[in-house]
Amino acid sequence: MSFSLPNTFCLTRALLTALSCLLLFSCGEEAEIRSYEIPTEYTGPVVTWELPDDWGENPDISGPMAGSFHVKTDLGPMGRIGVMPFRESVSSVDVANMFGMELGQSRMDEDDLKEISEMKDIEGRNFEWIRLQDTGHEGSTRTILLALYRNKGETWLFPFIGDRDLINEQQKNFESFLASTTLRAGEVEIRAKAPDLPPPPAHDQHGGPTWEIPSHWVKTSASSMRLASYEVKDDNGSKLDFSVTSFPGDVGGTLANVNRWLGQIGIDPVEESSLSKYVSPIVLDEKEAHLVVAEGDKDSLYAAILMVDDRSWFFKITGSRELARVEKPNFLNFLESVCFH
Repeated sequence: MSFSLPNTFCLTRALLTALSCLLLFSCGEEAEIRSYEIPTEYTGPVVTWELPDDWGENPDISGPMAGSFHVKTDLGPMGRIGVMPFRESVSSVDVANMFGMELGQSRMDEDDLKEISEMKDIEGRNFEWIRLQDTGHEGSTRTILLALYRNKGETWLFPFIGDRDLINEQQKNFESFLASTTLRAGEVEIRAKAPDLPPPPAHDQHGGPTWEIPSHWVKTSASSMRLASYEVKDDNGSKLDFSVTSFPGDVGGTLANVNRWLGQIGIDPVEESSLSKYVSPIVLDEKEAHLVVAEGDKDSLYAAILMVDDRSWFFKITGSRELARVEKPNFLNFLESVCFH
């Protein structure tokens, strides 16, 4: 399999040349001979690879992705593996933080990165190996393994996202896949990187919602991804984490988000036909929304998904199953208090 970023200027010029030749030899006009230079070799960047036998390709590729794959299992497709060509050198800390946010991690610096990264030689090529664990949710085994290869100021990123055991079982296949890649840079610089997300509307400002929080919920630090964070504890040391986040678009859709959250509390992903097991309709501020309720062996997840003006809003609480049951009425009261101005 291969991926290439075509030199559209060259292709367009070749098509225009062919069209010009047809027009120049129209009836009743004296033929005029002109010469044009047509490029004979494609000079753009190319990525090629060979997939392990038990891997499959994902049909939908968007943004900076050059390839997207999954692991074939008896339970269906599991995990996500990607190929992302960055046509420039990117910071390892920025990359790690971008993916760490998916696990609910706080922002890390260079010293933090040293604790979770190493250099790995794979058939003569050095890959920076970064392993991110979900430390924000008790019992979660969700893991992200990042492999970065740098060459002449360029970066090639290969993320593997999935359950810890799946990634451990597939590590040899992942290394074999990396060894099979051919990475050829283009003569012309072409940047393929994720666009910066516009900042989310701030809480209690124009465009953002307001809400009421139970008095015993303790406010914690927000971040570039979280508009608000709260923590709930009981006398037994059990705790819940509550967050409010917002992103442009549907962020992959309801099914993808629900399956990502189910993985955080140790529940297997579901198909679209089984989504109603965890998702039901709800109304927030006179707007149709989705309520997500899922209970794992130790942890539970309650969340609401709301679309407002082509923007997703997520109100989510996760943690101790027993404490979540106690706080469920308070969570539902919170949802009733949400108001967009």
